[in-house]
Amino acid sequence: MSTVTDSLRALGAAQKSSKGVSLYSRYINRPFGRVLAALAHSAGLTPNAVTAVSAIVTAGGIAVLALVPPTWWSGILVAALLVVGFALDSADGQVARLRGGGSAAGEWLDHVVDAGKMVALHAAVLIGFARFTDLDAAALLVPLGYQFVAVVMFAGGTLALVLKHKAPAGAPAAAPSTVRAVGLLPADYGVLAFSFVFWGIPALYFVLYTILFIVNALIGAALLVKAFRELSRQ
Repeated sequence: MSTVTDSLRALGAAQKSSKGVSLYSRYINRPFGRVLAALAHSAGLTPNAVTAVSAIVTAGGIAVLALVPPTWWSGILVAALLVVGFALDSADGQVARLRGGGSAAGEWLDHVVDAGKMVALHAAVLIGFARFTDLDAAALLVPLGYQFVAVVMFAGGTLALVLKHKAPAGAPAAAPSTVRAVGLLPADYGVLAFSFVFWGIPALYFVLYTILFIVNALIGAALLVKAFRELSRQ
């Protein structure tokens, strides 16, 4: 069994392209996931086992949102659980690369867990707002709208990758754009996860969450239009 150092070295030479990836995923989530992948691989965990651990950790954060009144510590706990769960979501694919490649079933499982956490997270925000704050009932439309945007962006992006013609083998990869990486930050799940640090101040968090929702809706619309145009040219 390889050591953690061996695994980290192997992963450092086999990272996915950073094109279309936000600065958070590029510089925080992937490196964190790389360390977790090396630890998991050294412990003998399979990619599907890492996916399962990711789902359990994320579910813990979602449960706290829905069941525990907002406080400074509950917000930090939610953020920590979601951030670790997201890093584990990156780690499962990296464990697969260390083991020589993933499987169609593993990729399917990963996507199912991703879809489930998006729906459940925004549902938990809605429940938390309804149970523990004095926000107007109309405010509950925000998590419903955010949930809709997240699901459509995920489904649209996934289908675009499936339907888009792959670049010929050996074709040079386009260099990642720093401007794009910065612009995509509000749409990164990791940024949403970190935002729950402010969950203990409901009025402030509602404003922050609403801003993220609006920006995500705009980014999502732009990405969907871009994907439609690219697919139309095929």
